[in-house]
Amino acid sequence: MAWAALLLTVLSYFGAAHADTLLGATGYKMAGDATKMRIVVNFDREPDVKWFLLRGPNRLVIDLPRTRFALDAKDVKPRGLVRAVCYGDQGHGSRLILTGKGPFAVDRLDVLKNDDGGYRIAIDMSAASEREFDEALANQSLTTGSTVSTEKGERIGTGPISAPGHRFTVVIDPGHGGVDGGAESSAGTVEKDVTLAFAKELRDRLAAVGKYDVYMTRDNDVYLALDERVRIARQHEADLLISIHADTIAVKGLRGATVYTLSDKASDPEAQALADRENLSDQFAGMKIEDDNKEVTDILIDLIRRETHGFSMSFAHTLVGQLSTSVGLINNPQRSAGFRVLKAPDVPSVLVELGYLSNVKDEAQLLNADWRAKAAQSITNAVALFAAAKAGTATGG
Repeated sequence: MAWAALLLTVLSYFGAAHADTLLGATGYKMAGDATKMRIVVNFDREPDVKWFLLRGPNRLVIDLPRTRFALDAKDVKPRGLVRAVCYGDQGHGSRLILTGKGPFAVDRLDVLKNDDGGYRIAIDMSAASEREFDEALANQSLTTGSTVSTEKGERIGTGPISAPGHRFTVVIDPGHGGVDGGAESSAGTVEKDVTLAFAKELRDRLAAVGKYDVYMTRDNDVYLALDERVRIARQHEADLLISIHADTIAVKGLRGATVYTLSDKASDPEAQALADRENLSDQFAGMKIEDDNKEVTDILIDLIRRETHGFSMSFAHTLVGQLSTSVGLINNPQRSAGFRVLKAPDVPSVLVELGYLSNVKDEAQLLNADWRAKAAQSITNAVALFAAAKAGTATGG
């Protein structure tokens, strides 16, 4: 018995000593959405970090020395761009694995010293295309083992320039869906149904041209958060995002289509009111919208490049011109406001308000197959002009 007691004492001593040699992961935080995330992991001392990418699914793998993870389960719950978080000991070391919701870019991965003497890993991730993820995989031998990645500004270029061989890509976004029905007319017509029907008509007309790749953010009655819509556009390397809506307004006599682009300051009170309503879409699913997260918000605003904004304005102008020949437009039909769904940093984006369900005549048009076909053809014509101009093949006129 004495020998057994002595053995337990020795094992306990060495076990405690071994525990003291483990790196301690003391905290984990994530902030952001489906387009951009920041992950911070705190440690009791400086970690020796090596990281690399894997696909099938898209993952960021961070190798660490043997680590004791004391993390709160609530903090590591997946959200935004991160679909799953896994961590644990591998015998010879420990590993943290972040699985993305589709392809992503690692904008930065830094090891930084905290004021309290500890250290942290700070990771910035953003939604990217499969092509960009594949390029990062091919080049990762240059960055694996580094704790600082290439500066984002040096890596993503100066504007929304497509890859060689890339076909002009349009992502159509039918507004609302699922638990978020959107606006509703007095006769019971629901916006989510109108936008989906029109989006399918537009998709088929664009696909029939044969020159474009066309995707939809949703093709059935499902709820989709606003940042998810942006993520889909970015991961398809869209050259254009067209978000389709059909709102209501208190002024019954107001009718006609409107084309909106993104701006920090709304062009008019009506545009601001519409943006406020559309930006609350996420609350229908009980989601917490953290607009008070100034750091993330400022990052998103800063990422909106002038080139992208210029392309958005150019398409909006072309679209208004095409729609004016076929469907009725509101007064001052080209407007702007801070729509969350238009905030893709490198995707020219517009929101098309087809008409007002609060107006009986507009509602009748929106439900009329011939009118929808005419409006969809006008948008298709505008896309053709924009795509040609962007490719440098427009001949004027």
